[in-house]
Amino acid sequence: MRTAAAQSADGGILLPVNRTLRIALALLAAVATLLDPRLASAHVSGLSRGEYTPRGAEVVADLVLRAEDVSLAVPGLDADGDGHLSGPELERARGALQASFVDALQVSGDGASCPGALGAAALDAPDAIALHATFSCARTPGHLKLRFGFLDRMAAGHRHLATVHLPGGDVDALCVRARPEVEVEAAGHASYGFASLARAGVEHILSGVDHLAFLVALVLGGTLVRARARARGEPLPPTVAPLVATLTAFTVGHSLSLGVATLGGIVPPVRFIEAAVALSVAYVGAENLFARSVRHRWAITLPFGCVHGFAFAGGLLPLGLPRAQLPSALVAFNLGVEAGQLVVLAALLLPLSLLSSRAWYPTLARVSSVAVLLAGLVWFAQRIA
Repeated sequence: MRTAAAQSADGGILLPVNRTLRIALALLAAVATLLDPRLASAHVSGLSRGEYTPRGAEVVADLVLRAEDVSLAVPGLDADGDGHLSGPELERARGALQASFVDALQVSGDGASCPGALGAAALDAPDAIALHATFSCARTPGHLKLRFGFLDRMAAGHRHLATVHLPGGDVDALCVRARPEVEVEAAGHASYGFASLARAGVEHILSGVDHLAFLVALVLGGTLVRARARARGEPLPPTVAPLVATLTAFTVGHSLSLGVATLGGIVPPVRFIEAAVALSVAYVGAENLFARSVRHRWAITLPFGCVHGFAFAGGLLPLGLPRAQLPSALVAFNLGVEAGQLVVLAALLLPLSLLSSRAWYPTLARVSSVAVLLAGLVWFAQRIA
């Protein structure tokens, strides 16, 4: 026998108890997954850059990686455990650095392997490590292939920005574990870095749980306000227009912070930016429980957009990209981020708007908002710690 439905405070009908319990258990399982400590710093999941220059039969490689990413790939690199790497520690780890990064960077010329040797390994301000290596081919290659096998040792979302310097111009590519290779012709000159970075921005949104939670909470808020108005018999407020204003403000804030980071080099510590991102997620989830209107949210998402923009810039700037290269890299990534947001919203808005006409939707939306709130609070605690 089905359990009788209960009357809600909004005047609607709540879900039957057994169905509510099943949904609550499913949401708790989802929250438990989101609270995995490995996702605590998911917003900046790892960035590195490399410059590769063919010189006759040799290929010179200069890599810059964040110290924390190198420590992840080389356990025990911080020998004294003080949280800071030193020159002597890098020198003692030369063998491990050779195996983890140089040997794992597979260079081939015209199909033949070009073995590499680690040269200098040094600390690079503010918190990066620079590696210099030389790969020797049997002869001057016409076709060059680089495979970044060290991505397998990094965090799942790690991105490597590779620039191959050729006589006809530079070739740029953003490589990830699923696409770890770059192939070029020695006489080539086409650059495809902009499209690669834009695609990475889309992937950043689709794989970033904190960003997705933030977007889900925004859509839930708009549809929940509409469902409450329907339950009270009031005129239905618009959903699309306030949401567009909210996202426009978020985009403006995102672009402003990227501009400040690019032109002024001003970026707050990543640790605190990541914590602020988590708080923004928790705030929107909490506000959904009480808000009677979402028209004001553009004023909230404007500063939140600044925070989210700094989160990416704070991971990219320590890599010391050439100043001329940094603006285009940030613009391309930002365009990809905004495109990814539109994809997510297109996937969420229509089905949730249709569901909002159901009597049980306010309960589902509130429970989902509580899940977002809890996830944001725990991410905040993890990141601040």
